[in-house]
Amino acid sequence: MTLETFFQQVPKAAAAFSGGTDSALLLWAAKKYGCDVRAYYAKTPFQPRFEYEDACRLARRTAERSG
Repeated sequence: MTLETFFQQVPKAAAAFSGGTDSALLLWAAKKYGCDVRAYYAKTPFQPRFEYEDACRLARRTAERSG
């Protein structure tokens, strides 16, 4: 099954989003293939601030491009 097929069959989803390559690809694919997706990021004291900022920036850019 391709990501396109999956997201066409699952029109609404939630995604755990770290801002890394894997979760960024899934978020991008969900938006590209028409899935109504909501990204969730768990901010912890163990992650550097720049990772949180990168994840926020990427999520905003993905949302802007799909709008």
